[in-house]
Amino acid sequence: MYIAIEWTSSAFRAWLMQANGTVAAEHQSLAGVNSVRDGSFEACLRSEIGAWLPQSKAILLSGMVTSRTGWVETPFAMAPAGIADMLAQAIRSDLPGLPPLYFLPGIARLSPLPDVMRGEEMSIFGLELPLPDLLVLPGAHSKWVRTDGERIVDLSTYMSGEILNLLRKDSLLSKLIPADYAPSEAAFDRGVAIARDKGALPGGVLQRLFSARSLVLFDQLKPHEISDYLSGVMIGSEIAEVLAGQPDLSSVVVLGENPVAQSYRRALHQFGIQSPVEVGSAAAGFARLIVELSA
Repeated sequence: MYIAIEWTSSAFRAWLMQANGTVAAEHQSLAGVNSVRDGSFEACLRSEIGAWLPQSKAILLSGMVTSRTGWVETPFAMAPAGIADMLAQAIRSDLPGLPPLYFLPGIARLSPLPDVMRGEEMSIFGLELPLPDLLVLPGAHSKWVRTDGERIVDLSTYMSGEILNLLRKDSLLSKLIPADYAPSEAAFDRGVAIARDKGALPGGVLQRLFSARSLVLFDQLKPHEISDYLSGVMIGSEIAEVLAGQPDLSSVVVLGENPVAQSYRRALHQFGIQSPVEVGSAAAGFARLIVELSA
């Protein structure tokens, strides 16, 4: 048996797996990296999955637990990078009473500016081969990832989700959003349209964001529509930036089925871009690693 752990900033998720990648048991909790005090990662691991340890040959760890603020910092595998590179550049640690620990690297590109991912790659490697040419992983820091069918060859990170959350919670605009907010698809679509229409305004997202205030002042946007309008502007502007570098883009795989992923699909549709549904599984990515490790 093997143990695979996706240990993010806010959550702990583990799978007990057979050598062929079959999941025998699963465990998850809110014991994320940010909740671990005084570097007590070993104690936390034992508390979470101690019952699995005696039957396990090795433990594979991915996510923020391998970052500078985690348990063991690992280097980044430079793109192009695939499953073999993840294992080759993992850092092994041997501690008394524990199976060997393999801290997996993240993936990075250096040019034209450094960009990184740490943990998200496991969901990508969990997809059936060949991997899609282009994927987006929506989130606080969305990742746009290119592959060659087997390896990740490039990636770009957009902080749209985090900025949107800040605007909704602590900004000039947030003061206009009523407590009884109700979702509005029409407001979202309008925000996407404003982001998409480069003839409507010069510049980019910064001027368009202020329109969430100015439209309300002139009774052209209702206060309860602000939140979804902002979401449309942010996601639409993100897509517009991506298209600026690849105007002939016709299809993007959106990884996930949560509400944010659905918003990305809705926005991409306005841009005339197909967005096939894929549900990435970190467990499936770990399974590929374990099969390789046990071969």
